[in-house]
Amino acid sequence: MNAPRRQPAEWIERTARLGYFAVGCVYIIGGLMTAAAAAGAGGHTSSWHEAIAAVSRAPLGVFALIVIGVGLTGYAAWGIISGFTDSDQRGNDLKGLALRARNIASGIFHATLAFSLFRFALTNRGGGSGSDRNAQHWTGKLMDVPFGRWLVAVSGMVLIGYGLASLWRAWQAKLGQRLHVPATVPGRALLVAVCRFGIAARGIVVGIVGSSLIEAAIHHNPERTRATRGALQSVGSAPHGAVLLFIIAVGLAAYGVYAIVKGRYRTVKV
Repeated sequence: MNAPRRQPAEWIERTARLGYFAVGCVYIIGGLMTAAAAAGAGGHTSSWHEAIAAVSRAPLGVFALIVIGVGLTGYAAWGIISGFTDSDQRGNDLKGLALRARNIASGIFHATLAFSLFRFALTNRGGGSGSDRNAQHWTGKLMDVPFGRWLVAVSGMVLIGYGLASLWRAWQAKLGQRLHVPATVPGRALLVAVCRFGIAARGIVVGIVGSSLIEAAIHHNPERTRATRGALQSVGSAPHGAVLLFIIAVGLAAYGVYAIVKGRYRTVKV
């Protein structure tokens, strides 16, 4: 029997919710930047790095980056703690352990991102040469370990599975068992539709990233790996790519709305 979930320390809950808001803002900025590029309004496809750089150039941009970094730190802390304590009551079967591991991995990722944000805010220097280049670097590192190509391929299949699951969630309107948007919220039906669109769009991007990992493993070439920006560029190079890219980019902005909704209404327990 699972232990009862506890209300987290106030600072963890507040910064976790701020973290959802921070993630949402970055997705909205990056999505709209990419949509503008797809519509021919200037700019280029955007990743987290470009979105963060855009924030830094705005009035009070450094302060905004620090606030986002604090939010991501709380989000990361909550993800790691909830993964170890099973606050979402996932259980100890294979599926439950995988979901808990995902929370921990997400926490570590966002902690790293928060560190990069603080570094950028304080030194005006990014933490790397771009999301695609970083992904290719770590894919190459993984390929160098025993059975590395298999690990890369399995990672790609996991991401594709996640992408397909996201599409299924969007189709079934499953925003999350721990996300409760009250029926009294104005425009709830439209808000749910926007969230579903965002979940689907992000699922497609994650699936493309996963397929690039499998391609890299098959060809033993980490340069074939794509992160978010590379995935969006591949969409843009497809037939009718500009239209598809615009739709996916708006969808990523919609996912940002979904993240903000989670920051407001999701159950946060440890």
